[in-house]
Amino acid sequence: MEQELEIIQTDDKETKVEAYAFTVVKLLQDVIYSDDKLWDNLLNYEIAIINYFEKIGLELILDKSDGYAFLKQVELNEEGKTIGLVKRMPMSYELSLLCILLREWLDEFDIKDTDSRNLYVSQKDIRNRMELFFKEKNNQIKLVSKLDKYIKDACDLGFLKLINESDKYDENRYEVKRIIKSKITNDILESFKRKLENATK
Repeated sequence: MEQELEIIQTDDKETKVEAYAFTVVKLLQDVIYSDDKLWDNLLNYEIAIINYFEKIGLELILDKSDGYAFLKQVELNEEGKTIGLVKRMPMSYELSLLCILLREWLDEFDIKDTDSRNLYVSQKDIRNRMELFFKEKNNQIKLVSKLDKYIKDACDLGFLKLINESDKYDENRYEVKRIIKSKITNDILESFKRKLENATK
Protein backbone atom coordinates (compact mmCIF):
# COMPACT_ATOMS: atom_id res chain seq x y z
CA MET A 1 0.00 0.00 0.00
CA GLU A 2 1.40 3.40 -0.95
CA GLN A 3 2.14 5.95 1.75
CA GLU A 4 -0.90 8.12 2.35
CA LEU A 5 -1.09 11.35 4.31
CA GLU A 6 -4.10 13.17 5.68
CA ILE A 7 -4.08 16.96 5.63
CA ILE A 8 -5.36 18.65 8.79
CA GLN A 9 -6.48 22.25 8.32
CA THR A 10 -6.06 24.49 11.39
CA ASP A 11 -6.70 28.18 10.79
CA ASP A 12 -4.22 29.19 8.08
CA LYS A 13 -1.90 26.21 8.54
CA GLU A 14 -1.97 22.77 6.98
CA THR A 15 -0.34 19.82 8.74
CA LYS A 16 0.29 16.49 7.05
CA VAL A 17 -0.08 13.36 9.20
CA GLU A 18 -0.21 9.65 8.49
CA ALA A 19 -3.60 8.48 7.29
CA TYR A 20 -3.82 6.16 10.30
CA ALA A 21 -2.82 8.82 12.87
CA PHE A 22 -6.24 9.07 14.50
CA THR A 23 -6.41 5.28 14.83
CA VAL A 24 -3.02 5.20 16.54
CA VAL A 25 -4.10 7.87 19.02
CA LYS A 26 -7.35 6.04 19.79
CA LEU A 27 -5.46 2.79 20.43
CA LEU A 28 -3.16 4.59 22.84
CA GLN A 29 -6.25 5.74 24.73
CA ASP A 30 -8.66 2.82 24.56
CA VAL A 31 -9.90 -0.32 22.82
CA ILE A 32 -11.23 -0.06 19.27
CA TYR A 33 -14.29 -2.19 18.53
CA SER A 34 -15.72 -3.20 15.16
CA ASP A 35 -18.57 -0.68 15.49
CA ASP A 36 -16.09 2.18 15.90
CA LYS A 37 -15.75 4.52 12.92
CA LEU A 38 -11.97 3.91 12.98
CA TRP A 39 -12.28 0.14 12.56
CA ASP A 40 -12.04 0.18 8.76
CA ASN A 41 -9.02 2.48 8.95
CA LEU A 42 -7.39 0.04 11.37
CA LEU A 43 -7.92 -2.87 8.98
CA ASN A 44 -6.73 -0.88 5.95
CA TYR A 45 -3.48 0.15 7.64
CA GLU A 46 -2.99 -2.89 9.86
CA ILE A 47 0.61 -3.59 8.80
CA ALA A 48 1.70 0.04 9.05
CA ILE A 49 0.13 0.35 12.50
CA ILE A 50 1.76 -2.88 13.70
CA ASN A 51 5.16 -1.63 12.48
CA TYR A 52 4.65 1.74 14.15
CA PHE A 53 3.91 0.25 17.55
CA GLU A 54 6.68 -2.35 17.33
CA LYS A 55 9.20 0.50 17.26
CA ILE A 56 8.01 1.79 20.64
CA GLY A 57 7.63 -1.54 22.43
CA LEU A 58 3.91 -2.10 21.94
CA GLU A 59 2.08 -4.99 20.30
CA LEU A 60 -1.22 -4.63 18.47
CA ILE A 61 -3.68 -7.34 19.51
CA LEU A 62 -6.29 -7.53 16.76
CA ASP A 63 -9.13 -10.04 16.84
CA LYS A 64 -11.12 -9.65 13.65
CA SER A 65 -13.62 -12.43 14.39
CA ASP A 66 -14.65 -10.98 17.78
CA GLY A 67 -14.19 -7.41 16.56
CA TYR A 68 -11.74 -5.64 18.87
CA ALA A 69 -8.19 -4.33 18.99
CA PHE A 70 -5.97 -3.07 21.80
CA LEU A 71 -2.32 -2.52 22.69
CA LYS A 72 -0.19 -4.82 24.79
CA GLN A 73 3.14 -3.80 26.27
CA VAL A 74 6.08 -5.91 25.11
CA GLU A 75 8.43 -7.12 27.82
CA LEU A 76 11.84 -5.68 26.94
CA ASN A 77 13.95 -7.96 29.12
CA GLU A 78 13.78 -11.04 31.34
CA GLU A 79 12.77 -8.91 34.32
CA GLY A 80 9.56 -7.92 32.52
CA LYS A 81 10.50 -4.28 31.96
CA THR A 82 8.18 -2.39 29.60
CA ILE A 83 8.03 1.16 28.29
CA GLY A 84 5.61 1.94 31.12
CA LEU A 85 2.65 3.12 29.09
CA VAL A 86 0.21 1.18 31.26
CA LYS A 87 0.88 0.81 34.97
CA ARG A 88 0.14 -2.58 36.45
CA MET A 89 -2.41 -2.19 39.19
CA PRO A 90 -3.10 -4.99 41.68
CA MET A 91 -6.71 -6.18 41.81
CA SER A 92 -8.57 -7.26 44.90
CA TYR A 93 -9.52 -10.91 45.34
CA GLU A 94 -13.19 -10.07 44.73
CA LEU A 95 -12.52 -8.20 41.48
CA SER A 96 -10.14 -10.93 40.29
CA LEU A 97 -12.81 -13.53 41.05
CA LEU A 98 -15.44 -11.56 39.16
CA CYS A 99 -13.21 -11.29 36.09
CA ILE A 100 -12.40 -14.99 36.17
CA LEU A 101 -16.09 -15.88 36.49
CA LEU A 102 -16.99 -13.61 33.56
CA ARG A 103 -14.31 -15.26 31.45
CA GLU A 104 -15.60 -18.75 32.29
CA TRP A 105 -19.17 -17.59 31.74
CA LEU A 106 -18.32 -16.46 28.22
CA ASP A 107 -16.66 -19.81 27.46
CA GLU A 108 -19.79 -21.64 28.65
CA PHE A 109 -21.97 -19.35 26.56
CA ASP A 110 -19.95 -19.95 23.39
CA ILE A 111 -20.25 -23.71 23.83
CA LYS A 112 -23.98 -23.80 24.59
CA ASP A 113 -25.45 -20.89 22.60
CA THR A 114 -24.96 -20.99 18.84
CA ASP A 115 -27.67 -18.45 17.95
CA SER A 116 -26.57 -15.38 19.91
CA ARG A 117 -23.23 -13.63 19.61
CA ASN A 118 -23.31 -11.53 22.77
CA LEU A 119 -23.59 -12.68 26.37
CA TYR A 120 -25.84 -10.55 28.58
CA VAL A 121 -26.01 -10.98 32.35
CA SER A 122 -27.90 -9.23 35.12
CA GLN A 123 -26.51 -7.92 38.37
CA LYS A 124 -28.47 -10.65 40.11
CA ASP A 125 -26.82 -13.30 37.93
CA ILE A 126 -23.40 -11.94 38.88
CA ARG A 127 -24.26 -11.86 42.58
CA ASN A 128 -25.53 -15.45 42.50
CA ARG A 129 -22.32 -16.72 40.91
CA MET A 130 -20.04 -14.83 43.24
CA GLU A 131 -21.94 -15.79 46.39
CA LEU A 132 -21.00 -19.44 45.81
CA PHE A 133 -17.45 -18.50 46.86
CA PHE A 134 -18.54 -16.74 50.07
CA LYS A 135 -20.09 -19.37 52.30
CA GLU A 136 -20.28 -17.35 55.50
CA LYS A 137 -23.26 -15.02 55.87
CA ASN A 138 -21.13 -12.05 56.95
CA ASN A 139 -18.95 -12.40 53.86
CA GLN A 140 -22.03 -12.59 51.65
CA ILE A 141 -23.36 -9.37 53.16
CA LYS A 142 -20.03 -7.64 52.54
CA LEU A 143 -20.03 -8.89 48.95
CA VAL A 144 -23.51 -7.52 48.25
CA SER A 145 -22.64 -4.16 49.82
CA LYS A 146 -19.63 -3.74 47.52
CA LEU A 147 -20.92 -5.53 44.43
CA ASP A 148 -21.70 -2.26 42.66
CA LYS A 149 -18.06 -1.24 43.02
CA TYR A 150 -16.72 -4.54 41.71
CA ILE A 151 -19.03 -4.36 38.70
CA LYS A 152 -18.05 -0.73 38.05
CA ASP A 153 -14.37 -1.72 38.21
CA ALA A 154 -15.01 -4.52 35.71
CA CYS A 155 -16.71 -1.95 33.44
CA ASP A 156 -13.69 0.36 33.78
CA LEU A 157 -11.45 -2.53 32.75
CA GLY A 158 -13.59 -2.97 29.64
CA PHE A 159 -14.88 -6.42 30.58
CA LEU A 160 -18.49 -5.35 31.17
CA LYS A 161 -20.72 -2.77 29.50
CA LEU A 162 -23.96 -1.51 31.01
CA ILE A 163 -26.75 -2.15 28.52
CA ASN A 164 -29.90 -1.48 30.51
CA GLU A 165 -30.09 0.35 33.83
CA SER A 166 -33.07 -0.62 35.96
CA ASP A 167 -34.78 1.13 38.88
CA LYS A 168 -34.88 -2.23 40.63
CA TYR A 169 -31.74 -3.39 42.39
CA ASP A 170 -30.10 -6.43 40.80
CA GLU A 171 -31.86 -5.99 37.44
CA ASN A 172 -29.23 -3.94 35.63
CA ARG A 173 -28.13 -5.79 32.48
CA TYR A 174 -24.58 -5.95 31.19
CA GLU A 175 -22.84 -7.25 28.12
CA VAL A 176 -19.74 -9.35 28.77
CA LYS A 177 -17.18 -7.93 26.35
CA ARG A 178 -15.20 -10.47 24.36
CA ILE A 179 -11.95 -8.66 24.91
CA ILE A 180 -11.84 -10.43 28.28
CA LYS A 181 -10.73 -13.58 26.40
CA SER A 182 -7.53 -11.84 25.33
CA LYS A 183 -6.87 -10.09 28.62
CA ILE A 184 -7.54 -13.18 30.77
CA THR A 185 -5.82 -16.01 28.93
CA ASN A 186 -6.29 -19.72 29.57
CA ASP A 187 -3.00 -19.71 31.51
CA ILE A 188 -4.27 -16.96 33.83
CA LEU A 189 -7.56 -18.80 34.20
CA GLU A 190 -5.91 -22.07 35.19
CA SER A 191 -3.46 -20.35 37.52
CA PHE A 192 -6.28 -18.62 39.41
CA LYS A 193 -8.21 -21.90 39.67
CA ARG A 194 -5.19 -23.65 41.19
CA LYS A 195 -4.74 -20.87 43.75
CA LEU A 196 -8.44 -21.04 44.58
CA GLU A 197 -8.30 -24.80 45.07
CA ASN A 198 -5.24 -24.54 47.29
CA ALA A 199 -6.90 -21.85 49.39
CA THR A 200 -9.98 -23.99 50.02
CA LYS A 201 -8.08 -27.14 51.04
